Amino acid sequence: MDEEIVRDIVWTPRAARSYNQVIEYLQQEWSDKEVEQFITTTTLFLQKLKRYPEMCRPSGKRKHVRVGILNKHTQLIYHYKPRKHQIEILLFWGARQDPSRLRY
Repeated sequence: MDEEIVRDIVWTPRAARSYNQVIEYLQQEWSDKEVEQFITTTTLFLQKLKRYPEMCRPSGKRKHVRVGILNKHTQLIYHYKPRKHQIEILLFWGARQDPSRLRY
């Protein structure tokens, strides 16, 4: 089994807010099945990130910041801190949101 490179995954307050906003949207517009699917997808994605922290494309805006595709509607933006063996989740971003408002 592959060894985990990252010890900790830390969520910023903004990441927690944006994650909860996605879940609230899914609860309002879709069904519990989609909510569960999103939570499972996110959990599996974070587990994979612990082993392969550089698997996602670099953002191009900031050093060590990467953008991962959770599904066709949602991106996960995170900061990989190799010296601390840590990933900091910065933001969940919906594909339908205005890209000019994307700040991280």
